[in-house]
Amino acid sequence: MVETACDPTIERHLKGHKDAITGLHFHPTNNQLVSSSMDKTLMLWNFTDSIRGYKLKAHKDSVLDVSYAPSGEIIASASRDRSIRIWIPRITGQSVDFKAHSGAVSSLHFCPNGERLLSTSHDKICKLWMLCKRKFLLSFNGHTNWVRCAKFSPDGRLIISCSDDKTIKLWDVSTGRCIKTINEVKAPAVYVEFHPSGGVIGSANIGGCVKLYDLRTGSLYQHYAVHKGPVHVAKFHPKGNFMLTASEDTTMKVLDLLEGRPIYTLKGHNRAVTSIAFSLNGDYFASGGADFQLLTWKTNFDKDDKNRKVPRMLMPPIQDIKYKDRWLSEIDIHEEMEEYEEQQELLLSSLESMKSKSDTKICKGSIPKLPNENIQVEVINLKKQKQLKKDREQNSLCIRDKIPDSCSSQSNNIIEMLNEQVESLRNTVHILEQRLSAVEKELKYK
Repeated sequence: MVETACDPTIERHLKGHKDAITGLHFHPTNNQLVSSSMDKTLMLWNFTDSIRGYKLKAHKDSVLDVSYAPSGEIIASASRDRSIRIWIPRITGQSVDFKAHSGAVSSLHFCPNGERLLSTSHDKICKLWMLCKRKFLLSFNGHTNWVRCAKFSPDGRLIISCSDDKTIKLWDVSTGRCIKTINEVKAPAVYVEFHPSGGVIGSANIGGCVKLYDLRTGSLYQHYAVHKGPVHVAKFHPKGNFMLTASEDTTMKVLDLLEGRPIYTLKGHNRAVTSIAFSLNGDYFASGGADFQLLTWKTNFDKDDKNRKVPRMLMPPIQDIKYKDRWLSEIDIHEEMEEYEEQQELLLSSLESMKSKSDTKICKGSIPKLPNENIQVEVINLKKQKQLKKDREQNSLCIRDKIPDSCSSQSNNIIEMLNEQVESLRNTVHILEQRLSAVEKELKYK
């Protein structure tokens, strides 16, 4: 296979887990990757000249999710044993846990400043925690079935969650109130996250599709029915113009959100792809599967965007609507920063003190040199299918020429009527957006 400059390429093939990989997260500096697995362990991968993996073991049941804090100084893991465990990402693997839910903890997400942690559970509840004190802050109640995933918005003011009750809910972090509910008609979403702009929500659906919703209206923005099996994860590229999906059908898809179509199909796993993650700068991504394998990739498909003088943009960032009582003075901001630094120091010191108290052999030691085995990887460039589409359109034109004139004129009339209706709807939406923008400006300057 001949790869072009913009095709994704495989970088490393890593083995160490003994069961399906459930979660992946890059360290903010890109020099480490952490993975979680159904085998009850985490693995810490150091990307040095000689790649080494360290197994961290303390959970009593499958680990369902894992995440670095934004600072990279700690790791949080969620388990089916109903606990959340906080780790220092070192070879010695000190950790502390706390019982978080009455059911399996399905996902975790740090707020943008790392001060708070969001968890979801099969007990149908989302919870917010003050991490340094392991203190419960707030619960988000409203789902009627297992909550699969929840994420903070880029500014930390909102939370989005999805559940097996076929709903996606938007929450206000400050009050715990549900602002908006999006109903899935056919199949539930199992993964959700905010677009980097904060204006769009992406969801992965067990019906084999990926959906994007406009945050302001709650309406469907884009729909991609690109997989033959359930989609487990759908991640936005950090720049926001692409999305990576992972499916039960053993493939990953790269979606160009501006063109509204898939541009790559990636085949590297021989069973379901269960987890994916981008590095912070988007230059790399990782994939984990039910085949126990972990692959790291060089992105490459974003090179064209990097070289553009005028950047492409799916949606500009939503401007914060700040009310008078929410304005912060410079003194308030300084005090908040000092408080946050104190909390981080408190958390790290409490973890360090556990070295002498640990009663579990947490770290299983290093795996001596992990060889990069040659595996069969296929990268299918879907951009080349444009020409095939044009050929089909030409063929359809030839067939249309053979249709009787009466049928052709009737079809043309119907198409014209539909075009008029679509144009009318576009104008209506444009007017509504203008009104909404005006209201936002009024609220901003009040």
